[in-house]
Amino acid sequence: MGLDCQNCKARNSQLCSVFNDENIGDLFSIAHPVKVVKGSYLLHEEDSTKYVYNLSSGVSAVERLASDGRRQIMAFVYPGDFIGISSGPAYSISDRALTGVTACKWHMRDIEALYVKYPELEHRVHEIATRVLAATMDQIFVLGRKNAIEKIAYFLLYIDKRQVKYDGHIDDFTLPMTRSDIADYLGITVETVSRAFSLLKKKGLIELSQNWVVRLMDKETLAEVADHFGPNP
Repeated sequence: MGLDCQNCKARNSQLCSVFNDENIGDLFSIAHPVKVVKGSYLLHEEDSTKYVYNLSSGVSAVERLASDGRRQIMAFVYPGDFIGISSGPAYSISDRALTGVTACKWHMRDIEALYVKYPELEHRVHEIATRVLAATMDQIFVLGRKNAIEKIAYFLLYIDKRQVKYDGHIDDFTLPMTRSDIADYLGITVETVSRAFSLLKKKGLIELSQNWVVRLMDKETLAEVADHFGPNP
């Protein structure tokens, strides 16, 4: 059990880092390991919010469907990210695996039962909820204040920072999401995503292969493009 936790990509996450190597077993003992294949769902909109999750491996997308069937991707989730905190009785989002995904699943009441022994845990859970809200506000700003090129530049820099902790890349990295996923995250069309990538390639700011492997050739200039209307991603 201890070896599993030590090798887990989420070991140093906000939640798990509350526990040291001697007492991490208290958290793991109430966890339910789950595995989800690519394209399937870790949780569904309207499911009961009694469970929370910490991604251990893989990448997923938090999404929500409008009444007309249109999809909005709210976030891309990487190992160590906490999913499922909600103030209501049912989730307002779904979480879809973009790759094969593993996660630890806890009943929220079991997490709360540890608050007395580990007061910092309650603080961390509230901190995680605050960060989720902050990330949502950042996305609203990006969607409302940037044009398509700026959005794609912002997105690539953001994913580069997130994914380096996941795959340890130095130069090239493979995007786990499709053009459609990116379009639904940034609030633009798939065609606009393709045009924006093509323009950034022509400007020599990125390289992009048919296998969806990307290299950021000039991060400084790319950041200038992304920052035209807002903060550094």
